[in-house]
Amino acid sequence: MRLIGSKLEQDYREELKASRAFHFSANSQSRLKEVLQSAGYSVGNAFVLHCTPDQSEDFYTVLIEGAFLAAVRIDRSDAGDTPSIKRYELRDYLRGLSRVYQVQLLVAQDLVKAIS
Repeated sequence: MRLIGSKLEQDYREELKASRAFHFSANSQSRLKEVLQSAGYSVGNAFVLHCTPDQSEDFYTVLIEGAFLAAVRIDRSDAGDTPSIKRYELRDYLRGLSRVYQVQLLVAQDLVKAIS
């Protein structure tokens, strides 16, 4: 699959850039940024692909350096709770991924290349 400059791709590009600025900019106080950095992950080239807020937890899927994904669970109700982070390889993530989400991943990888 290749990027073709579609409206969907442009929308994802803007959404990913805004999310990155919110979570990973130098002056961001994001809990997600803090959790990833404390686990030793670089957030310089990270993009949030999915965020699912729940009643007391937030679930994130983050592309790290265009090379792998981190699935992060952060409990908002218990600050003492240790966040959960699981690493996934791209080939495992792509298995069964819908075409729309494949486009989103390609756009995020393209943005990583542009930053590097």
